[in-house]
Amino acid sequence: METKATTLERPRTVQMAAAVLILTPVLDILMYQRTGTQIFSWVGWLLIFGAGVSLMIRHKSSWLLGIVLCALFVLNTGYGLIRDMEHVDPLISTAKLLDCLLVLFIVGTVSYFFRYPYLDRRQNWFAPTGERFSIATPVILNGTETQTLDLSYTGARIAVPNAASYKAGDKLSVQFTDINDIQCSAKVIDVKVDHVRVHFEGTSASDKEMLRQWLNSQNLQKV
Repeated sequence: METKATTLERPRTVQMAAAVLILTPVLDILMYQRTGTQIFSWVGWLLIFGAGVSLMIRHKSSWLLGIVLCALFVLNTGYGLIRDMEHVDPLISTAKLLDCLLVLFIVGTVSYFFRYPYLDRRQNWFAPTGERFSIATPVILNGTETQTLDLSYTGARIAVPNAASYKAGDKLSVQFTDINDIQCSAKVIDVKVDHVRVHFEGTSASDKEMLRQWLNSQNLQKV
């Protein structure tokens, strides 16, 4: 099961589609320099290149931006096709139409992959994903000794005896007694019957890296 999850974390199909989008304006520019003929306008170049870059970033907001840019590219190109239908070389019109169909296919492909776990809600746009691991390690939560149910360098699920005393938005202090006594503030983002889920705030870069290295050294199962 773990191997399967690791494989699903890398959307190779979307990355290949993004590479095609990035290469499209590059090839058009090269052709323009050689032959003096260009298929797309500079607006089309910017839209399709920006869409490719956005789809390279594994984040839901970035993928949505890529889809929007693709849609704008199709609308811009389609409008140009209709407007200049009688004045443009049929080969160029055909190339534009085929590229629009390719972009629409890529949009459909990206939309299909939204249902798979490629877009982790903990994934930052450029930083590593806050992978969560199943581990029970001692913590001091607001002065009370307890333990984690799972842990990442960005947050944790922590067992609590009386979850009703917590509510979303509460600010707590968390100290990891087994991890060099790292102490950080945390915000409650979810409350269940026997545990709370917290997001770490104000954690220094060195403490984050220490947490990440410690988790990676424990040979733990991801959740």
